[in-house]
Amino acid sequence: MSTHVIDSLEFARTGQELQDKVRVAQLTRLVDSLFDAAGNLRFTLCGGYDAERRPRLNLRVEGEINLRCQRCLGSLAYQVASESSLLVLTGKAGGETARIDDLDGIPANPQTDVQALVEDEVLLALPIAPRHPEGECNAAAKTTQDGAASPFAVLAKLKRQ
Repeated sequence: MSTHVIDSLEFARTGQELQDKVRVAQLTRLVDSLFDAAGNLRFTLCGGYDAERRPRLNLRVEGEINLRCQRCLGSLAYQVASESSLLVLTGKAGGETARIDDLDGIPANPQTDVQALVEDEVLLALPIAPRHPEGECNAAAKTTQDGAASPFAVLAKLKRQ
């Protein structure tokens, strides 16, 4: 679980492959979405070319993270299973890629941080508002069972009196 820095263009051109794990706690941009920073994510990064002979990095990230449910604020186990193909953009590739709308790309960089690529992939895979399925939240179930737990229930009781 060490930090990996690669030359993205050379990695793609030579068809290298890198497999490792990253601790969820190291992905600092995820902190606001997480319930806790437990666990690891596995990733595989493969270099190569696409059908048009453009350099690409294929990234696959898998594992489980604990998100914060937006309904009950409790822990929500979320399976990350994401894969993307990133075009390595060189200075001369700008005009060629401008005509293709559905490409994801990164600039060619001799100091590409693999952990940042993994973190970007996970951020893009997260749901906008993660929450348990209807009726499975601990707080929602507790509130419906015990109406007095709700401040609105107290106000409704006062209004009836």
